[in-house]
Amino acid sequence: MCASRAVSPTSAEIEQHLKKVASEHPSLVTLEKVADSGEGRPIYCATVTDSEREANDKQHALIIAGQHGNEERGRLVALRLIDWLVSDEGAETRQKQAVAVIPNVSPDATELDTKTRPDQLRPNMDHGPEGATTPEGQAVEIIAERLQPEVFVDMHSKGGSGCNFDMVLYPWTRDYTEDDNILHEIAAQMVAAGETSGIPHITHSLTWPGWGGRNPDEPSTTVYAYKRFKSIVYLTESTEHNKIAYPVQASAQAGLERMKTLLSWGNRRHPKLKYEGYPYQLALGVFYLGQVSVGTTAQARRASRLGIWRNADSFDKVHIEVPELPDHKVIHLDYEGPDLEAGLGVQLRTMGKRTVKAVTCDGRKMQPSETNGHYSFEDEITTFTVVAMTPFVSGAHEIVIDFES
Repeated sequence: MCASRAVSPTSAEIEQHLKKVASEHPSLVTLEKVADSGEGRPIYCATVTDSEREANDKQHALIIAGQHGNEERGRLVALRLIDWLVSDEGAETRQKQAVAVIPNVSPDATELDTKTRPDQLRPNMDHGPEGATTPEGQAVEIIAERLQPEVFVDMHSKGGSGCNFDMVLYPWTRDYTEDDNILHEIAAQMVAAGETSGIPHITHSLTWPGWGGRNPDEPSTTVYAYKRFKSIVYLTESTEHNKIAYPVQASAQAGLERMKTLLSWGNRRHPKLKYEGYPYQLALGVFYLGQVSVGTTAQARRASRLGIWRNADSFDKVHIEVPELPDHKVIHLDYEGPDLEAGLGVQLRTMGKRTVKAVTCDGRKMQPSETNGHYSFEDEITTFTVVAMTPFVSGAHEIVIDFES
């Protein structure tokens, strides 16, 4: 099952492939030279989306590969993903999402078939608090800051591993959120999809230094994307070796199936959230009681999510008065940060199918509204009530929800 293979795709092959796809699908693909590498080679980003669909109601995904030049199977999967996105099968994803792909972040290292740049710098560790210093790291941050993505994937390969196993890995997550649970669930599905290729997979958290493990202050790409945007972040690894490796088609299929599974989460609604799209709409807390993004479009909810997330340390944990009564709920939320102009919602889950009788916030009666009032939705056994406040202002807040008996 293992065979010798050529080192591919090269930087020239990648550039040729991107230009061909863009010329054949001008209404779906926007090809941009984001920056030049340290030695002057172009770093390209291809964004695939249906230009006829409303842009402000699309989820954003950023997929990068080639941070290490000797890991070509990550680059291969990136190109296969672009090909899939412009196909008939990718229609739903490009209608509901804008997917940006940077398949060759470090073209100078690609030319040398080496892990690092010629000066030994690693772009994946170039995301400190003051911003990237290398043009490769800056290229990633330019696109990331523009998109503020719901999903961010850094695709690598385990050079030298041969006929081994592929990996789906995820970084540190903030305490008292559903983030770790969501990452586990999606990763398990990605692994199952990747194994349809016949290649074994494993999944676990990034636990070693230098890759976004347990240190939230690491300057790695994965920590940057999660900490800066609250993106759903994965680092994937494809097994490879320059002389012996799994067949190219099997490796490409494994990577593509993983990505298709992940992207499918942006096309449907999580049963414990109001809106279609990736489940990081829940910015802080848990599905039972937490802070959710608000807004009637994906763009508005993205702004709301970022406002909540970037001021997370200014919240005291939202709490409900106990013993909790069946029909009368009192929620307290203290916040000492800047006003959140894009708003915030407080979500509460209640047993049974319930009808809201009245909602007040700081003594003010709230009317039904998805942006500055209250709304409800149900799953199979419970009712979710969201109290939306736009803008959300600093101070101590009391929310009272009364249900019909």
